[in-house]
Amino acid sequence: MEFLFSNYPPMKTSYKSFSDTFYGLLPQTSRLDIAVGYVSSDSLIELQKTIELNSNIKSLNLIVGMHYFDKFTKVQYDAAMHLNDFLKQEKIGEVRLVTAFRYHGKLYSYSNANGPFAGIVGSNNLSSIVDGGVRQYESSILLQEKPAVGQMKDFIQSLSRNASANIAELDIDEFNTDNALLDGHEFVEKISPKDLAAAMCTKTATSFEIPIKTYEVSPQSNLNVFFGKGRESKNGLVKPRHWYEVELIVPKNVTSQPGYPKAQTEEAEFTVFTDDGWSFKCKVSGDYSKNFRSEGDLKMLGRWLKGRLENAGVLSVGNPVTAETLRRYGRSTFTLTKTTQPGIWFLDFGVNK
Repeated sequence: MEFLFSNYPPMKTSYKSFSDTFYGLLPQTSRLDIAVGYVSSDSLIELQKTIELNSNIKSLNLIVGMHYFDKFTKVQYDAAMHLNDFLKQEKIGEVRLVTAFRYHGKLYSYSNANGPFAGIVGSNNLSSIVDGGVRQYESSILLQEKPAVGQMKDFIQSLSRNASANIAELDIDEFNTDNALLDGHEFVEKISPKDLAAAMCTKTATSFEIPIKTYEVSPQSNLNVFFGKGRESKNGLVKPRHWYEVELIVPKNVTSQPGYPKAQTEEAEFTVFTDDGWSFKCKVSGDYSKNFRSEGDLKMLGRWLKGRLENAGVLSVGNPVTAETLRRYGRSTFTLTKTTQPGIWFLDFGVNK
């Protein structure tokens, strides 16, 4: 038995984290059975991509315990259906929802040719497989004792047989409209309407239209980093690039304009206020300040940009951002505007309805 902790300061420990352990066990795994309360859209697509990149995992069965009662967001539901369709088509598993009662447990069972060899139980929902994000301290236990890991797998299989149904067999047409992509994340703050209005009044004439490169011209970078080559670890596991990871390449005809932030200067890192009321840090770097990214976590800018496209119904999790995606959204650029407040810029990706 081994404890697993989130290890956020000021509670850093010598114990392993859930995420490191979850992925560390996968190279030895041929079958993965998971039963959790809640899922996030990015964790679902990351789980699917991990299965695609690591051929040793022959089976994945995911049971979700709370969303049938508490509702999915539309983006979460689409991601769950996308994963279920993939697993059913490949004949390697499925996604099921608990319908008999609210199931709030978190169990992860790992098996190989000799049967179950490890399991994790604790407070970590599936979103914990994604690095960074919500600063919520979790704790779990890694089990490797044969009786315990066998009992865990038996319970998950019983839960699947007796209390759940395949997600595609259920009529789900009501969705949670809350957007949780940025809410609660440690590198992001929500701005009050009053403060947002005040920030908008401080905008200056120094403004830049930054084009968004689409899949046709940038299939594995910019907003489509997810489709790039995964990162191979020392144990042979290939981890996918994160769905919301982005780093924009801004053309020189924009970065060379007077007033654009310059790399390797005090103005290279700055705080942005967004037109929909969020605040996070961004940074420019590289030759001619071409790289535009969120600071601290590359996923923050991606959650903001791709999240807007998802919420508008023009982008589904797992699909590339194409010229048609942006045409349907109504905009192919975002605006970066300097304010009179030192170190604060305004980001606008709004569209006229």
